[in-house]
Amino acid sequence: MEKAIISKKRIEYIDLAKDLCIILVVSYHVLNHLHVKSEYVFLLSTFRMPLYFFLSGLFFKEYEGIVGFLIRKTNKLLIPFLFFYITTSFLLPNILFLFGITVSHTESLGIQGLWAFIMKEEFANDPLWFLWRLFLVNILFYGCILAVKRCCVSKCRQAMLITTFCFAVGAFNSIFIAKQVNILGFLDTAMAAMPFFSIGYLFNKFTDILYPNSWDKYLPIFIVGCIALTFILGGRCSYMHNVFHIGPFSQYLCGITGTLSVIFISKMVRDLPLISYWGRYSIMILVSHGLLLQVFVPLIRKVHLSVPIATIVILTMVMFSYQIIIPFMKKDLPYVTAQKDVIDVLKYVK
Repeated sequence: MEKAIISKKRIEYIDLAKDLCIILVVSYHVLNHLHVKSEYVFLLSTFRMPLYFFLSGLFFKEYEGIVGFLIRKTNKLLIPFLFFYITTSFLLPNILFLFGITVSHTESLGIQGLWAFIMKEEFANDPLWFLWRLFLVNILFYGCILAVKRCCVSKCRQAMLITTFCFAVGAFNSIFIAKQVNILGFLDTAMAAMPFFSIGYLFNKFTDILYPNSWDKYLPIFIVGCIALTFILGGRCSYMHNVFHIGPFSQYLCGITGTLSVIFISKMVRDLPLISYWGRYSIMILVSHGLLLQVFVPLIRKVHLSVPIATIVILTMVMFSYQIIIPFMKKDLPYVTAQKDVIDVLKYVK
């Protein structure tokens, strides 16, 4: 019973962390639409996407084996990506073009729009890149886990090998691939995410730091320290385009410290009902908020508000729209928003 209670509390503040993460993502895209460039926005990019990958790694499971694993990741990641890519980054741009309305990326127009995410890595609803890359990261990490478990039995050695391998892959990408080579299909950017995904996995498997423990009284000190390191050493990082304006050491250190600051803040607050609700359905916000911004940003621009006020107004409009959108998606689009499985795992896994 005690373990169940702990698990429930953990889920509550992880949901809060997820929503803080999606709010950072939506805020960034609002500022991008408003053409705001500032050092603070760039610093947030240091840990905005690493936080997402950490949270994903936190709940990584091998399930019943490779078949069950692939089916589950197809249901939860690949099918939502393909559905929203085809509808919002291929069909919608081509339909709008017929009525004389242009889209943000011409790669989405014509039949070539079907594979623009692989060949061009540019498409109209660009937040979808995260689902595709998270699918790739899961596959890469699963291979890493299999290899490590074959090499050694000791959990301590497994943790060391996983950490070494994933950080080596990330550092190799940052030093030799980023800014120099573009590997099609976001495979190179998947390499950049491996360290954060592995840290999330290791935190869950080999520590109890995310559960209530005696160290919690020091959380304010940890938070201040993590934030200080992040803002002193951090800098602009684009995990979508695999471009980093800081060195690999600062990139991964600040990505982790920034991530932990959000996790620890969430742990202290525990639960904010409305915000945690958004966090539970963050995938729905991820795949659709770009469409809302296409509507709300032009409307607010006509009012001629200051940038800070316009940002707050647009962000509020977008987030509160999900009080209507989330129930609709849960009811009418459950199979393409990771609420229900398209492929029945039990039919293929004994």
